[in-house]
Amino acid sequence: MKDFRVLLINCNTMLDTLVTAGIGILAACLKNSGVEVRLFDTTFYRTAEKTGDEARAHALQVRKTDFAELGIVPEAGDVVEDFRDLVESYRPDLIGLSCIEVTFPLGLRLLNAVRHTGIPTIAGGVYPTFAPEIVMRHAAIDMVCVGEGELPLMELCEKMRQGADITAIRNIWIRRDGKLYKNPVRHGIDMRQLPYQDWDVYDRRRFWKPMGGRISVTGTFEMNRGCPYTCTYCINSGFDQLYGPLGGYYREQDIGRLIEEMLEKKERYNLAYVYLVAESFLTTSRKRVEEFARRYPEVGLPFWVEARPESISTAKVRILKDVGCEGISVGVESGNDDLRRNVLGRNVSNDTIIKAFDLLADTGIRVSANNIIGFPTETREMIFETIELDRRIQPHGVMVSFFSPYRGCTLREVCETEGYIGAEDIAMDYRLGPTMDMPQLRRRELIGLHRAFPLYVKFPKSEWDNIRICEGDGPEAEAAFNEYARRYTDMYMR
Repeated sequence: MKDFRVLLINCNTMLDTLVTAGIGILAACLKNSGVEVRLFDTTFYRTAEKTGDEARAHALQVRKTDFAELGIVPEAGDVVEDFRDLVESYRPDLIGLSCIEVTFPLGLRLLNAVRHTGIPTIAGGVYPTFAPEIVMRHAAIDMVCVGEGELPLMELCEKMRQGADITAIRNIWIRRDGKLYKNPVRHGIDMRQLPYQDWDVYDRRRFWKPMGGRISVTGTFEMNRGCPYTCTYCINSGFDQLYGPLGGYYREQDIGRLIEEMLEKKERYNLAYVYLVAESFLTTSRKRVEEFARRYPEVGLPFWVEARPESISTAKVRILKDVGCEGISVGVESGNDDLRRNVLGRNVSNDTIIKAFDLLADTGIRVSANNIIGFPTETREMIFETIELDRRIQPHGVMVSFFSPYRGCTLREVCETEGYIGAEDIAMDYRLGPTMDMPQLRRRELIGLHRAFPLYVKFPKSEWDNIRICEGDGPEAEAAFNEYARRYTDMYMR
């Protein structure tokens, strides 16, 4: 059979170095099927004014770190020119773009720059999955992968290599001879069939990631795909709808298989920190948690997980502590019970949230509370209910994100109906700014509340009048915020 080359594009936000499991798995699948693979990665190009980590450090959510200490700085070259040069020299048989909503415009620029070559292109990832009609209207994109890409992409490459018909491959939409073929989605792959991630496609700089205020060689490993919950603000609600007729999207990886891959990465790449990809790490059987606890000491590295408050119990907290969990993020999202239950689809009480954080207190595990502000129908008063709940639970880290109505989350439909976002508008990076300007919560007010949020949580109410000055955008507000930021850093981020 003739050689077949694929050029994958990891269209990433600037200096977000956490290695995504998806690209590595795709590369491994293709290589195992005899396909040659190269990766063009936008991570180290200056494609934004500030990075997500810089934004979060400025907003007092994470400790400030400096990649420059490791010699990691944005590339001097132009991202489009460098991509065009690589395409001209590598001459792939297929170009595959992987993107999320916020990076799709950049990905489209790259594909438009090489449209003249006539090389077939396919776009995949969360945004193409949930906006295939929009993506396929662009002439630079010939195909879209809707849903998981491992099996469809291998089938596509094999048929292209053979010169066979490619218009009936499940999960793939393709434009051919003026007609758009919209093929149905296939069942999700059994996770035990997945190969280990191929990290050789990455620049070694990608392995360094700030976690807990330190920059370490960090790897991501999929504990599961999907989520057993369907919160309306999360894209997993979209995957649940997409895969619902096929029996659902949620699947779990075999613990033994997971441990073996971690050990392989530890040996080959000096892995030092583990991020376990699971929307709710503890929402599984106790037997599975106990198996993880029994096997993980073989890896013996600090790790970080996410969890829902209702999944946290005395027994599971003891297991996490004993096995070396370094950090855990727990979803609070909103302190308003009605908003949480009836708008966000989170059927959990404030008492349950408080109990979860009480159980995690004094364990030595770094505990963060994930909060989101700027939901449709949310008011300033509701945000202060979230602040009050955070004051009660007193997490080590106060994380605050802007609600971004990404395609795939069912709450997007509400935002479009209310006119807060257009049907084809791109939602903003949830770390950098609000997407929506709502009558009850203007964009400027949200920005001010976002940066003052941790201050309201940690400092006494006697200072709240002064903290409110920090919500402004003039010289007085900047001076006040800078002084509070200095105090906050000294007191809570050492």
